Amino acid sequence: MPSARRAPSRSLRFFAGAAVAAVLLAGCTSESGSAGALQKACVDSTSAAIKLIAAADSCGAGFVEAVFTTEAPAVGVDGADGKDGADGADGADGKDGADGNDGANGATITNGATGARGPAGADGATGPQGVQGLTGPAGPAGAPGADGATGPTGAIGATGATGATGATGLTGATGAQGPAGNSLLASKFGNNTGGAHDSLAGSCTLGTLTLTAATYAGEGLVADGRLLSIASYSALFSLLGTNYGGDGYTTFALPNMSDVTPNGMTWMICHQGTFPSML
Repeated sequence: MPSARRAPSRSLRFFAGAAVAAVLLAGCTSESGSAGALQKACVDSTSAAIKLIAAADSCGAGFVEAVFTTEAPAVGVDGADGKDGADGADGADGKDGADGNDGANGATITNGATGARGPAGADGATGPQGVQGLTGPAGPAGAPGADGATGPTGAIGATGATGATGATGLTGATGAQGPAGNSLLASKFGNNTGGAHDSLAGSCTLGTLTLTAATYAGEGLVADGRLLSIASYSALFSLLGTNYGGDGYTTFALPNMSDVTPNGMTWMICHQGTFPSML
């Protein structure tokens, strides 16, 4: 075994290669003036393994002994005391104790007898009559009642016998020419008229003419001079007769209002509704 020689700091008695020396130096202290301690290590020079052993022990085969000294570390000053730890949390409340037994019921008190009813007091004097309140506003008028249903059309009377045709009279003299028409209004009538369609009527008076600007339908039939069946429109025939055409037996005609209709409008005649009555 090699002999050891004392060194002031980080001294080695023996080393086995540069790698072993670096490891041993890392374990030495650098404080001078302190008592040294003898250390022994077994170094495997092939694998650079190292292990520390007691100074009295010896390394086995394949290891090289390395002996070095370390200086004991100086004793440091005691550090300041640490702060006290925080108080622990309060423990949980204990469970409530069991309920006590119910006390005994008190004695029942008997109600006393009902006293006699006292005499009725005298009626008080009648107070003065209050001031009459304001008259409230009149209520809204009720809705008008529905129109009654139209009565059934009476039966058509039998057609009388056709009378003999009278002799044709002489042609009368030609009448004088009437005054010239108003040329300023001529362009306002008769153009693009009769565009509305026939429609049902119910609240109008039979035979009444109405002017409509609607392009779909008005109230009744278009007054365009057409022939109608007396059997189908007997009530209207009873009002118009053959004033506007027809043979008076099976047909009659409506008035033709096209020439006196404002442009873009349509005259309608009521064919279903209320039959007119005289005052």
